[in-house]
Amino acid sequence: MIAVLKFGSSVLRSPSDLHVAVDEIYRRWRGGCRVIAVVSAFEGVTDTLVADVTEYLGTDCPEATAAYVATGELQTAALLHGSLQQYGLPSRLIEPRQIGLRSSGSPLESTPIELDINAVEALWEDQPILVLPGFYGVDEQGRVALFGRGGSDLSAIFLAATLHAECRLLKDVSGVFDVDPARSNSAHRFAELPWAKAMEVAGPLIQTKALRFAQDHDLAFEVGRPNEESATVVGAAVDAWSDVPAEPRPVRVALLGCGAVGRGVYETLKRYPGRFEVRCVVVRDVEKYQGVEHLTTDPSLALDGRVDVVVVCFGGIAKVYPLIADALSKGKYVVTANKSVIAAQGSALNPWIRGADQRLWYSAAVGGAVPVLETLARLDTPVQEIRGIVNGTCGVVLDALCAGRSQAEAITMAQAAGFAEADPLRDLAGLDSADKLVLMVGTGFSEWIEPNSIATRGLEAIVGDPTGYKLVARAKRTWPGVVATVGPESLPPDSFLGQARGAENRVEIELVSGEVIRLKGQGAGRWPTTVAVLGDLHEIARKFEQKTAVISLR
Repeated sequence: MIAVLKFGSSVLRSPSDLHVAVDEIYRRWRGGCRVIAVVSAFEGVTDTLVADVTEYLGTDCPEATAAYVATGELQTAALLHGSLQQYGLPSRLIEPRQIGLRSSGSPLESTPIELDINAVEALWEDQPILVLPGFYGVDEQGRVALFGRGGSDLSAIFLAATLHAECRLLKDVSGVFDVDPARSNSAHRFAELPWAKAMEVAGPLIQTKALRFAQDHDLAFEVGRPNEESATVVGAAVDAWSDVPAEPRPVRVALLGCGAVGRGVYETLKRYPGRFEVRCVVVRDVEKYQGVEHLTTDPSLALDGRVDVVVVCFGGIAKVYPLIADALSKGKYVVTANKSVIAAQGSALNPWIRGADQRLWYSAAVGGAVPVLETLARLDTPVQEIRGIVNGTCGVVLDALCAGRSQAEAITMAQAAGFAEADPLRDLAGLDSADKLVLMVGTGFSEWIEPNSIATRGLEAIVGDPTGYKLVARAKRTWPGVVATVGPESLPPDSFLGQARGAENRVEIELVSGEVIRLKGQGAGRWPTTVAVLGDLHEIARKFEQKTAVISLR
């Protein structure tokens, strides 16, 4: 699957809004899509650039004007790419020239006419997420040529039509309305509408040239807000109204733990005031957490009837499992990155893991930002073997050892970088990888195994030169049952797993058909884990949206 996502300046007004795009891109990637994110310049930047170039050059240099104005989109694209990298998502910044995005027309008002699909496919082989500055292409003379005001819409629609991809234009409204919802309380949202009707009512929301192109090429696309389910489908045979009359209330969250990951989750939730409401933050010592609101030492507040979701960022098993079990028994959703408690109590928790109304979510427990469990869950073909590097601490330590550092120095470096715990024993001994392997086996093979049943060796098993070694977790389907192991292996340096560096996680999923699915991304650290937790929370929020829609119809 391919998803073309266009982020306009109404969504990305400034760099402080980049997290919204990161979460939406992560949603599509973890859903199994290769992604092209097309971006506009930040709010007001294009006007400033046009004013600058007009002041110095007037209107007599359209080629220079086009080249100068296009830098606004490139700035946004560069910062979005950097944000994706910070959150551990494998992305690449590209420009129209790299993918043969050719245009026809004048430098200030052109139309895309050609795309090198093979070039796009080759780039996707390396990274599944591509970030492209919209609004312009390259003409037959190799010059920058703009697509006109709102031209990033046209960039996205042209890419989607050429690549046979899904397309969503991300705006600051939940779809196309009959009148501007900012000016009228009686505005109604379309669920579907034809291209011609959209030209009548969409106004400045969608570029008219982009709408005409979509109609000419029979491309239906969505218009909506990031991270939401509701949208308007443009390109239907007839128009239809949406059945959702009002905005759902914020999802009320209790956060247990405010360490590295917990603080990342807290800070991100605060950026979504209309979508999430933090009810309480449970910590052991409130004096240690400056700038955090709703602090408490009482975990029972997380079970309050006004809490919808409990996010568990505490480690350990003995004290955490009763909290999770109690929250689930009271009908709450639970999101956690704690792989140890799920691995130890998976059989008992299984009733809340499966089914249409999944209550227990733990995407962040394996692979950080890498959507390992989601990929395993949606497979139609049985899995033959799972093999992967799923512990970032070991990756950082092994790289440091290969660079000549002592083990003590390597561990200190991993801790300073935020990848290793104060006590990294479980990581270095392979126990953390074994817990994650339990979760992968549970999802990929539909079988719960005990962590202590896995033959586990840690870095201590490496004798001599550590060059080429990686800590590999494996689970293979055999006639007697699933065989699972964790231990250091010397891997070919040019192999997919052998190319992992630092905290990067890499996983290969081999199907019985022989097909191999490969995933990679940052598997440790505050922000890679945070984006996975937020991915679960957004999924739950979309469930609340659907419930609001059902209730409104009764």
